[in-house]
Amino acid sequence: MKSKGIKPASELTDEELLKNVKLTKSVLLSFSVIFVLLLATCLYITVAKGFGVLSVLPLTFFPILITNIITHRKMADEAKKRNLI
Repeated sequence: MKSKGIKPASELTDEELLKNVKLTKSVLLSFSVIFVLLLATCLYITVAKGFGVLSVLPLTFFPILITNIITHRKMADEAKKRNLI
């Protein structure tokens, strides 16, 4: 059985690419809002109660945020290259 992998942006059709640009934008926006709330909460807890396990929690999610930013930029760049945006 052949596994379905994620296609690179250059191999997507125009419709799939536009759909992925919208999807990555909404995922990036949602995750960014959640990340900022998490960061603010962890900073408050660190200041109020001192350093603890929750203080490093935002550091564990930071690479995911960076990955989402890079993915969205790749999709948007490919859409601009094709004059879709």
